[in-house]
Amino acid sequence: MAHFHTFNFGVNIIPPPPPGTAVAHHISQMPLQLLGLNFLLEVSTATAFVASKNPVPRRAIPVMAHLDTGASSTAIDESLATHLGLISVGKGRNATANGFRESNFYVVDAAFINTPLKGIQNLQISSIHIPSFNLNAAIQNPMVHQNFGVLIGRDILSRWQVTWHGPSSTVFVSD
Repeated sequence: MAHFHTFNFGVNIIPPPPPGTAVAHHISQMPLQLLGLNFLLEVSTATAFVASKNPVPRRAIPVMAHLDTGASSTAIDESLATHLGLISVGKGRNATANGFRESNFYVVDAAFINTPLKGIQNLQISSIHIPSFNLNAAIQNPMVHQNFGVLIGRDILSRWQVTWHGPSSTVFVSD
């Protein structure tokens, strides 16, 4: 079991995680109430496509990913999917904050950078347009919390235990 801990000022983990578990921590420059919870995520071409009979080159990029409890599934910005050269595995209708829209579906590998959380291979995600996402800025500096290109939905969140302690702006994530 891995634990990820993010906070803005000193907090003790009580009770401490069981012996043998890894704890990663991240100190944000701004309170989580303003930014939400964002992870540095490496999104890459799915293992299934790299190892297939007609292999595609593995391409990867680190990008901020925003936890979105309102999203049933994880989604990637369309410009990021194009940049990675992802292959669409189908189309479908997605419910978004702006209503229903048709989108492409892709399969990717996802790794949570600087955390001991387990990565996910061959994850099916949808594509969306994230108005605030700037691909060029993400390529130059993926650490900008407000510039996220992936929304982490409940398909990934259902694998984790997430606890937010509001008064201290502290989040614990365990897989």
